[in-house]
Amino acid sequence: MKKKRRRRTKAAAAKKPVVIGILVFLAVLTGTTLWYGSKSGPIPQPEEVRGVWLAYVDCKPLGLYNKSKQEFTDNAQRFFKSCEKNKINTIYFHVRAFRDAAYPSEKFPMSRYLWDRAEPIPYDPLKIMTDLAHKHEMQLHAWLNPYRGESLEAKILNPAKKASEQEILSCVDEILESYPVDGIHFDDYFYKEGAKGSNEKKAEHVNRMVRKVYQRVKSYGEDIQFGISPAGNISYCESIGADVKTWMRTSGYVDYVMPQLYWTDNHSASWRKHMFTDTLKEWISLNKNNIPLYPGLALYRAGEKGSDDPGWEKSGGNIARQVEILRQQGCKGYALFSAKDFYRKGAKKELRNYRKKW
Repeated sequence: MKKKRRRRTKAAAAKKPVVIGILVFLAVLTGTTLWYGSKSGPIPQPEEVRGVWLAYVDCKPLGLYNKSKQEFTDNAQRFFKSCEKNKINTIYFHVRAFRDAAYPSEKFPMSRYLWDRAEPIPYDPLKIMTDLAHKHEMQLHAWLNPYRGESLEAKILNPAKKASEQEILSCVDEILESYPVDGIHFDDYFYKEGAKGSNEKKAEHVNRMVRKVYQRVKSYGEDIQFGISPAGNISYCESIGADVKTWMRTSGYVDYVMPQLYWTDNHSASWRKHMFTDTLKEWISLNKNNIPLYPGLALYRAGEKGSDDPGWEKSGGNIARQVEILRQQGCKGYALFSAKDFYRKGAKKELRNYRKKW
């Protein structure tokens, strides 16, 4: 039986400042250095989020697929060293890609992208990843695709059904009761593209779920973050029920939004001249509630030859320049997609230029 994670009650929250005050007094009295928290527990929110997504498709390239506990741990440790090299302080670890789990679950099957053997997995991948992240003083957020089915083509959970909502909440509970993760993170899969129904109705169903997840996350601790990474195209978001305008003007939905801005400024479209910067400014203009924006950046496209955005081939400084622009525009961080590209030859030049920003 897993050890339950204790919920933070109002009484506990009220006592916390007193406890911290006593610790500070003792630290001053004894001349010791005070470090709030422990390396096996939650890590404070960084001033600038510098994240990376570790997706289900990254597990095999990173050596995390069908490994012994020691092999998994050693390869995960190498990944965290790469994160340190690339100035990362926040990991978004894919724990639910297809109604599965990246941990031994009582409700969902083990992810076949981590373990595809007949016998049960003899260790807990999420525990190892969370412990290692905190050891390296990085946050780890559990990344969920809330509705997506067993494969990209499979029928998704119906957002209009209360049973779908309950399944998602039960997954959130299972994670937060047992693991000291620093946040719950959703991707951009909501209604299936082309699903019937008005945008308004779709948004109503998704928003009901998002509000409940936000409330559930906060019941485990006000410091635990809940955020969503929608697609970069706002009209597409609205067509699948991702009501980003409401999330960014009304409290009680999300702690941050991470729009996927997977273009360069070397690419123009008929409807905007500088795809990255112009789209970023569009998102900023919608942010009426001034919540943190951590745009997603397309490291996976670095060095790519693509006719749809030749800017990735023309320059090896796109990511570095985008980080500059984000800071100039007042964004509170960013995330790189994805983890396996830290090791990809085509991304080396981009990463070298990116690291020069520190």
